[in-house]
Amino acid sequence: MINQDFLERVEPYEKWRAMVYMMCFMHSVVYERRKFGPLGFCIPYEFNSSDLEASLLYMEKHMTQSQATGSAMSFKAMQYMTCDVQYGGRITDELDREMFQQYGSLWITEDIFKEKYCFNTLITEYNYHIPDYPEHQKYLDHINTLPDKDSPLIFGLNPNADLTYRSKEAVEMINVLIDTMPKESSGGSGKSIEEEVKERLQADLIKQLPPDFIEIEVEEKLKSLRGPKGLTDTGKNVPLNVFLYQEIQRLQRVLDIVRKSMLDMVLAIDGQIIMTQTLVDCINALADFRVPKIWQFDPTGVEISWLTPGLAGWLKGLLDRHFQLSNWLNSSNRDRPVSFWLTGFSNP
Repeated sequence: MINQDFLERVEPYEKWRAMVYMMCFMHSVVYERRKFGPLGFCIPYEFNSSDLEASLLYMEKHMTQSQATGSAMSFKAMQYMTCDVQYGGRITDELDREMFQQYGSLWITEDIFKEKYCFNTLITEYNYHIPDYPEHQKYLDHINTLPDKDSPLIFGLNPNADLTYRSKEAVEMINVLIDTMPKESSGGSGKSIEEEVKERLQADLIKQLPPDFIEIEVEEKLKSLRGPKGLTDTGKNVPLNVFLYQEIQRLQRVLDIVRKSMLDMVLAIDGQIIMTQTLVDCINALADFRVPKIWQFDPTGVEISWLTPGLAGWLKGLLDRHFQLSNWLNSSNRDRPVSFWLTGFSNP
């Protein structure tokens, strides 16, 4: 899109070149910001080169008209057309729109014409300046000197955002490697993957699951459960008891999903029910000692339980959470516990 002819379209050339570089830089930042997932955008948007081209076309016409009429450039208008119309036309979340407008207020300004203007407001290992070269090739040479690993600060993010991104990238790569490993048979045992998973489920995993919370029994026990000392209220008149009830409901929902999927895997392997793709994914996950996705996320991708990399750690978390809630519910003195395992709750 950008070539030598493009850099010489509008006078004064040095200001036009600065505008072009700024706009390309801004495009690359918002494009790559998506790699940080929910930390980058609440909703990922498909920004593409047509957004950049339309924004540059508007800026070209605006600067040409300003030069012809002798009027000052309106950076407010350029901010609006870029952040609210061209790119903003794709944005549906209000927080994302506000964030994008902040980019415009910082970068689509007259300050970019100043010598040694810097995109990053904080000093980092590498400071991103706007170069000024008459030749297009020198811009490309300058871009090739930019660091391979960008600081999250240039995106307006905390340095920990890069750690989160790198960790997620590593986990995804490891998961792909595990998923692509041969699963036809498991070594010299002669058993198929399905047979080994079925044996593990029947001999160990299903038996490990704690008993269900019966809703009627929970309701009855809550009625006599006291609150803080000095208060006579019991049952659901005590906020902590309401909290306990909600936590039990949440854990029971997860327990139902785990128990049903385990039993369905055994039935599907035996051929008694249809082997769905969800069950296939669960079997493959258990074969690799990983946590099946449906145990941690609902169909919309919302987290419904705790996240741990290994199956053993996740099941231990299930047992420990059940132990804490059942002990609280069945306490002999009908009083609340002395202390709580806060991270064992869904809503600490």
